[in-house]
Amino acid sequence: MDSGTGRQPAGEQRARHVLVVDDDPIMREVMCEQLAEIGFACTAAENGETGREILNRSRFDLAIIDITMPKLDGFGLLRHMRQHPRTVDLPAIVCTSHNDRASIERAYTLGASSFVTKPINWPQFAHHVQFVLRNGETEKALRQAQTEALAASRMKNGLFQVLSHELKTPLTALIGLTEVLAEQLQGRVTVDERESLAHVVEGAQRLNAIVSDILLLSKALGNPNQQKLADIPITELLDDGLVGQKALARERQVSLLLRPMEDNFAVTCDVHLIRQALSRLINNAIKFSPIGGSVEVWAHRRADGSILISVKDNGPGLTQAKLQDCLKPFMQEDMTYARPVDGLGLGLPIAKAICEAHGGELLVQTAPGQGLVAAICLPPRLSSVLYNAA
Repeated sequence: MDSGTGRQPAGEQRARHVLVVDDDPIMREVMCEQLAEIGFACTAAENGETGREILNRSRFDLAIIDITMPKLDGFGLLRHMRQHPRTVDLPAIVCTSHNDRASIERAYTLGASSFVTKPINWPQFAHHVQFVLRNGETEKALRQAQTEALAASRMKNGLFQVLSHELKTPLTALIGLTEVLAEQLQGRVTVDERESLAHVVEGAQRLNAIVSDILLLSKALGNPNQQKLADIPITELLDDGLVGQKALARERQVSLLLRPMEDNFAVTCDVHLIRQALSRLINNAIKFSPIGGSVEVWAHRRADGSILISVKDNGPGLTQAKLQDCLKPFMQEDMTYARPVDGLGLGLPIAKAICEAHGGELLVQTAPGQGLVAAICLPPRLSSVLYNAA
């Protein structure tokens, strides 16, 4: 068969199209005949350069490529295919007399879907081609599903941000105006009316906190390039996290303990986000600790330079199955209306998203009856700056 020509099986209207690239004219002819017998249309090229030109102007379902060819070998053609948008996902079978490990590894490294050595077992090869095509279709469907899922996730986060912003403005006004109204009516309303106003403020503040959490989660799941990185001493970061939770700890009769630091260093991070992550972990630990319990907070650098900021409680702990649920947004161990701890279950998911946005991870150790330790783990590149206290 002449290079660049096609062979269409008789009676087949929608045959899938295969490009055969081989410098051996007999192999090209036999290959196309075998493919036509199992229902494929075939186009042949005598070297990689001609194959590249054909691929640039026509669409195919599969490429079958020899390695040793003049002008442009099979490796060069594979490299071109994986760099070109039209053929980056095109299934490719390398069909060659080379059977050494180096050739096999190089072919797969350059993006080959499969590797077949000559001489070819034609009945087996027919099934092999079908398998590669089915696998390629499955991978294409998975990539499409992933693309759609990412688009849906971005849309969801964008919707959360828009709705949250739209809710925060009237909520802030409602809280402020209700507080002013309560102050102006001081002494002119009954006890029941004063309590009703207090309930309005409390409910609006709770809703405002929920909206703030949703906004924070959306920001953490957003574009990492939008982070505002700065250095902060680790001691200052820990103090900030504890100060904001002291009132809740007193209310729930839980002790807050800060372990002594072995050394002081700076963390390079989006300070606002990491503060929020630490605050959520401490808040969670307090809420799930028993009356008279304690919450410990500490930080240290590991041997590899990574940072661990840990929060430990002596609450009921979780099974591993429950832990996986609690790492998902809007999930708690107990999601019934009678649950002892309010909120949407965003504490751990927010901390997890913020850690991952910094290239780190949220580490959690827990077991029923043994409390829970949650640790913000940040990569070594964020702890490279030592901080010496004045």
